[in-house]
Amino acid sequence: MYIVTRKHLNQAMQQYKDAASEIEAWSAIVEAVRWHSFAEVREMFKDADYVDGYVVFNIRRNRYRLITVIHYAKTSDEKQTDGHVYIRSFLTHKEYDNRNNWDRRFGSK
Repeated sequence: MYIVTRKHLNQAMQQYKDAASEIEAWSAIVEAVRWHSFAEVREMFKDADYVDGYVVFNIRRNRYRLITVIHYAKTSDEKQTDGHVYIRSFLTHKEYDNRNNWDRRFGSK
């Protein structure tokens, strides 16, 4: 999967240093796979949730939430496409409760 954009994750690692190693681990896993459905995401990340078009990952045992939109890989007769994971927000658990934060411009309040 291709992560759009890693810059957002780098900013989150700078801002939330206690989550940096887990964000790096999440990124390494995501970049190494090709998901075709949410069921495949759930096989790797048991606590991932699908909510109204977003895929939400728990980071640091639910201390943070990584809000994404995933365009899954497609495979047809002779063509395979890479999927894309779009980073929408990296939120504290408290910020996550406000749905207005889910798809905000990253880094703005």
